[in-house]
Amino acid sequence: MAKTSIPPQQLALDSEPRAAARELNRPSRFLELALLTANRTQSRFASVTIIAGLVAVVATLDYLAGVGVSLALFYLIPIALSVAWLGWRTGCAAAVACIVLRVTGDLANGGYRHPDVAGWNRVIDLFMYLVVVFILHALISLLREVDERVRQRTAALQRVIAERTQLQTEIFEISRRERAAIGRDLHDGLGQHLTAASIAANLLTNNLASGGYTAAEDARAVSDMLHTAIGTTRKIARGLLLAAVEPDELLPELDELASGLAEEFPLAFRFVHRGVAGDRLSASVSSHIFYIAQEAARNAARHARATAVEISLFADERGLELAVTDNGRGLPSPNGRSAGIGQRVMAHRTELIGGEFSLGPGSEGGTTVRCRVPLPASMPAAAAR
Repeated sequence: MAKTSIPPQQLALDSEPRAAARELNRPSRFLELALLTANRTQSRFASVTIIAGLVAVVATLDYLAGVGVSLALFYLIPIALSVAWLGWRTGCAAAVACIVLRVTGDLANGGYRHPDVAGWNRVIDLFMYLVVVFILHALISLLREVDERVRQRTAALQRVIAERTQLQTEIFEISRRERAAIGRDLHDGLGQHLTAASIAANLLTNNLASGGYTAAEDARAVSDMLHTAIGTTRKIARGLLLAAVEPDELLPELDELASGLAEEFPLAFRFVHRGVAGDRLSASVSSHIFYIAQEAARNAARHARATAVEISLFADERGLELAVTDNGRGLPSPNGRSAGIGQRVMAHRTELIGGEFSLGPGSEGGTTVRCRVPLPASMPAAAAR
């Protein structure tokens, strides 16, 4: 049966934008800090209330501590929140308010022994607060700009991924239609001509044999070759026509796949299914599921050194799950060669229909290829077989 292959270079290119989008969607610690400080959820009135409350608490503690103990650094907390939540102007206002409250508290505690020195100290504190305000403002603005650029690049990558996925789907549909057209031409055109030629060759063979001509054996050989050509043409046409597997044909085709592989390979193939209803599938999903099962089963027969292979297809409220399990030698060691083209094609097909692909050890040894696809809700599941 014909198989569709995709170059590994193309699959690698397909995975790069998705990996980059995942990285951009994963914010750094600096961005997390920016989101924590800059993206407030409370209203402006609530922000002002919180900041004023913090200033009042620090000023009260500063008053209770007395002139001899400085709590200058603690005023930076409400000042920093003012810059993050309400902007640099509010931060400057908060810095001035903190200095005024500090001076007021110190005067209430008996004043300063050296007013000139204390005055210069307060001016230096105010300058320090203002420097912190502008540094925080510049840092938060930079982080917001970086975050916005990240969001824009992520959105652009997501658009590229969506467009590429749509293009791949359209290419698959075009390929499916073209293969189906070629299959029909082979079956209805060349197949019919070969059949007519075979009938004519049989008639010629019979006429030559009844006349006692020695050429009857040559005519019979030609007839046999035509019969073989008819079988080969039908096989090729069937493989091309199966480029599209309709939803109601999926179960019979998988059953026939298991039977055909059992004749082709000296292995025990088995197909089981439960809860699969045709009205929950689309032609795209059923086609990809069939080819994933075909690729996985053939890989198991050729490379796994197995004696038995089971193809199972189950559906429940979570979606459709295909599993191909063998009892062979299992997965190669992690230090072995990288994944082959067959595995990458199966993973790519799964991605095209929005599913999840996994390859791992079976419950009783061997290997299990698993593909899970979400499906829309529909009629109650069919009875188990």
